[in-house]
Amino acid sequence: MRVLVFILLFISSIYAQPQKDILILHSYNSGLKWSDGITQGIKKVFKDELDYELTFEYMDSKKIDTKEYFSLLEKLYKQKFSNRDYELIIAIDNYAFDFVLKKHKEIFNSVPIVFCGVENFKESQIPDSIKEFVTGVVEFKHIKRNIELIKDVIPDLSTLYIISDSSFSSSAIKKQILKASEKFKNDFKIIFNDNVDFEYLKRDLRNLPKNSAALFTSLYIDRYHNYIPYNKIRKLFKNSKVPIFAVNKIHLKEGVVGGIMVSPQEQGEVAAKKALQILKNRKLAGNLEVETPSSKYFFDDEMLKKYGIDSSNIPMLSNVINKPQSFFEKNREIIDSSFVMIPFLILLILALVVNIIKRISLEIKLVEQSKLDKVLLNNVKSGIYWQSNQGVLLGCNEAFCDFLGTKKDKLIGKYMSKVLPEIYEKIRDFDDFLCNEIEVKLKLANKDGIYFIKRKVYLDKNNKEAGIVTVISDITKMRNLELQRKKEEQFLIQRSKLSEIGEMITSIAHQWKTPLIEVSTIAQEMMMHKRRNKELSLEDTKDFVDEIMTQIQYMTTTIDDFRAFIKPSNTKKEFAVQDAIKELLKVIEHNIKYNYIEVEVNYEKDNDLNVYGYPNEFKQSILNIINNSRDSILKKREIKDFQGKITIDIYSENNKIYILLKDNGIGIKKENLEIIFDAFYTTKKSGDGFGLYMAKLIIEDKMDGNIEALECKKGAQLLVSLNSLKGKDESIVARRQQEVI
Repeated sequence: MRVLVFILLFISSIYAQPQKDILILHSYNSGLKWSDGITQGIKKVFKDELDYELTFEYMDSKKIDTKEYFSLLEKLYKQKFSNRDYELIIAIDNYAFDFVLKKHKEIFNSVPIVFCGVENFKESQIPDSIKEFVTGVVEFKHIKRNIELIKDVIPDLSTLYIISDSSFSSSAIKKQILKASEKFKNDFKIIFNDNVDFEYLKRDLRNLPKNSAALFTSLYIDRYHNYIPYNKIRKLFKNSKVPIFAVNKIHLKEGVVGGIMVSPQEQGEVAAKKALQILKNRKLAGNLEVETPSSKYFFDDEMLKKYGIDSSNIPMLSNVINKPQSFFEKNREIIDSSFVMIPFLILLILALVVNIIKRISLEIKLVEQSKLDKVLLNNVKSGIYWQSNQGVLLGCNEAFCDFLGTKKDKLIGKYMSKVLPEIYEKIRDFDDFLCNEIEVKLKLANKDGIYFIKRKVYLDKNNKEAGIVTVISDITKMRNLELQRKKEEQFLIQRSKLSEIGEMITSIAHQWKTPLIEVSTIAQEMMMHKRRNKELSLEDTKDFVDEIMTQIQYMTTTIDDFRAFIKPSNTKKEFAVQDAIKELLKVIEHNIKYNYIEVEVNYEKDNDLNVYGYPNEFKQSILNIINNSRDSILKKREIKDFQGKITIDIYSENNKIYILLKDNGIGIKKENLEIIFDAFYTTKKSGDGFGLYMAKLIIEDKMDGNIEALECKKGAQLLVSLNSLKGKDESIVARRQQEVI
């Protein structure tokens, strides 16, 4: 087992990804609040970045900054870092930044540089050869704005004492201090001390006049170049008789009043985020913008009170620490222990209150809904009632009472077999009635009528069947109107047919001419036998009679076809579209040939082209279209002579049968395509505008199809589409065959 564990650890060590080193080079020493603050910000960003190892190095330049020291430091770093493969360097403050810039290639192998805490930064201080490797965060201390802030916070300010030193970092802002002092010299006295003897400094602060204040920038070394430990600075703040303001957040909580402060933590965080952006996205550092984080207002409430400064004078949205605790904050433990159970009790009470409110609200809504339902039910013209599973009437609307001519209180609680025996008898034998509806003729309240009855099961709170709701609608007027409309439609169709009878009789007369001539010839031949005194044999007589009967049969067929066309179809039935069109063409054959028009019919012989509808009315609509095509061809012949042609293409597609009728007549103008089916619209001198209107009425209203005129470059074309019987359920077809026009 131990061997297996050793092997696994060995393999994992081989394939483990090596950690990436990042050098954090500080200008100053560890323990310095500024340096430690930046370190905290960097560590915060890299806390969850386990692939990177941070190495911290301190140059300690606050305590010693001689040339000899830096020369030795250079040799040490060359020995220490030149063979290390760092992914990136974060240089903190000016000393470290300048050192890394000078020794970028020689010691640090040209790795990316991110700087922070650098004052008086100028882009020109970066050599052009390494600009692509450098980005960072500038430290900017707002001296002028801090002086303005002190002036606003202490309205009667008489003297402002500015504390600094002669260190490298302090000299970076000396010009800014002098420039700002010049601006305010007429408002109050400004004393700038950057050559500090610590004992004299304490004496100066004690001897400042009334309404004075101090602005602390930085103080790391005295005039003798001795390092000043921070505990001395802290005592200076605590014991000062005048309020001291600062430009660095590290002094907050140490006895300063406040100020517009630079945060070392923010400097570290912004720099670390830039470093990660370079490492993870493989970006050149020079492509990232150098940032200057904005300083913020910070104040210590205890120091404001100590020096009698009115907190209303500080800017709004300032960050104030050490605010006095509220009663709740001071006694937090006692209150928490005392009220352990109170939240549960409050929650229980709230739950009960919410429950009561909801119940009251629900009851109000139920009352309102009940009133609304009552209004809705009583405004419905259909009779509505609901009954239990045992057939007992539980409720109804006023329309139902009106149907029966009885008051509601005399109906509730009675069995439906007693209340409405007519309906009970009608629906008793319908096993599937609850899934459908029926239409019945009844006599209600001594009035005969046609009623539409629909029923639906309703459920109780347990989703179990509780009873049945029934809706009775009086559709007598609607059915009478439909019957009247159908009669009028049939009248219009017959009228349209009669308008074509003249031409059809002419066609029949022409068709009869040939058989009549044949009959006349047979009669003359029989007379010739008589004149020759020849006796007709039985066989001769039979031949003559057969010939006569053949011609009579042809004439009978012609007149039967005509009569079948004129006779209206009373029921829907299945018929083949191509057969109906052929039968129609036989009737009008003479008329078409007489006008020297060729008719071509094309259809798919192997396909089922059957539809369900009224065959004679269908023929009538096709006849109207053909007659329009004939008239269009004849009108075009008035201009030039040509061979007229009508093409009828019949085909099926997606359970539809299409009849495309085309002619080579004068055609239809584009703007008229939508209106040619309107009643009384015509372009003929003697036309009544009824033919295509009737065709549309038959195809769309009676046959559930569609008809439209299509654009055509030569002549006109109309497309008729009907529902195919292919794929339809036989039961649906059977029910449709029972429908009556």
